[in-house]
Amino acid sequence: MRETFPLLQNHIRVTSLIRTLFITKEVPYPPIGGVSLRTWQNINIMMKLGSVGVFSVSNWSPQNTSLPGVTLWKHSNVASQRSKWEKLENRLWWLQSRRHPDADWAYAKTAAEELDTILTKFQPNLVIFEEVWLYPYLNVVKRHQCQIIFDNHNVEASVWQQRHSSLPDFKSQFKAKIQLDHLLSIESDFVKQASQVWVCSEDDSRLINQYYKQVAPTQVIPNGINVAHYNSVYSRECPPVTKLENTRHNILFLGQLSYSPNTVAAELLIYQIYPQLRKLYPDSRLLLVGRNPTLSMQVAAQREPGIIVTGSIPDVRPYLAAASVMVVPLLQGGGTRLKILEAFAGGCPVVSTTKGAEGIKARNGEHLLIRNTIEELIEGVNQLWLDFSLRDKLARSAYELVQAEYSWQAVSRKINLAIHQLVPELAPLS
Repeated sequence: MRETFPLLQNHIRVTSLIRTLFITKEVPYPPIGGVSLRTWQNINIMMKLGSVGVFSVSNWSPQNTSLPGVTLWKHSNVASQRSKWEKLENRLWWLQSRRHPDADWAYAKTAAEELDTILTKFQPNLVIFEEVWLYPYLNVVKRHQCQIIFDNHNVEASVWQQRHSSLPDFKSQFKAKIQLDHLLSIESDFVKQASQVWVCSEDDSRLINQYYKQVAPTQVIPNGINVAHYNSVYSRECPPVTKLENTRHNILFLGQLSYSPNTVAAELLIYQIYPQLRKLYPDSRLLLVGRNPTLSMQVAAQREPGIIVTGSIPDVRPYLAAASVMVVPLLQGGGTRLKILEAFAGGCPVVSTTKGAEGIKARNGEHLLIRNTIEELIEGVNQLWLDFSLRDKLARSAYELVQAEYSWQAVSRKINLAIHQLVPELAPLS
């Protein structure tokens, strides 16, 4: 789990007008990655505007039986609900333009029937879809009297093109092209049928217009974090992980390590960036922190004692406390990187590619260092390790930025304004 989230302090005037149902892929709490961090943020903020229900789907059944503060929660294990016919039908996804394997993963006809029952019982004013992969449930929601918000965590067609732009053989390229065409059809229909589309950044807002032209009104709702949760790291009161107390030359990378853009970045760190830094600083260590590390990452950690691969952890803060720099050598991806916001909140200086810092209002040399080649990334880390005044300057400016733009309080004001456009009766901010 990346964070434990207390409920947001009630600085918004609560109204009983809003009943919101979230439809989520996977269980949103406890949050264990970028998707659930954003989803739980939005749920927490909407709870201050009225009652919240959650309908979640996955291929497993959670151990927890309730979500903190949520009025109604129904979870469907779609893997156990699919009939043999549905499983066969899913293999033929390519015959229908608005089918995609990743969307089929989250769908079962029985789950759709359960959602219909929940909608009838809960009678929400708003339904918020978290991610494009829940598109198969759109027709169910449209049968009910409610407005639809499509929270597009990434412009997925763009991310898909980035991830599959250099496949090795014709068969793989052909399959990826078919999946992209279907994804474009799904994402296009979703953004046109929604009452409102949420994106993580101005960059994604421009991408939506570039890909889909005529769409529902688009609102920038940033990824945010509970900044106070990291105060003990920022103040250096949080003890670092045992055996990592020497924090002078520890390099940190956070994220779900099996996610393709993170996998590529982690491999750059393992095989190109860290070995060169290790020559300059023999005591340096590379901390790859996150769930589902690949086999190659685990093998690298067994070969090289300076590489630490954690897998899932209960709390990221002791690793932030152990780090002297976060390096984000991302070459692919969409949305905005919560890992950078966590580093900003914890006072950990950041060296990132332009892609890694995309969508965050951070300026090179003021809040972080932007470096785009392997040599530049190494130079940036070396610069921070040699210049303590630069480290402190970046950390202070980055902390002020995350408080002003990416705290839950800042994001809640943006959500309130977005919802007010759909429900004008909503009381304005106090």
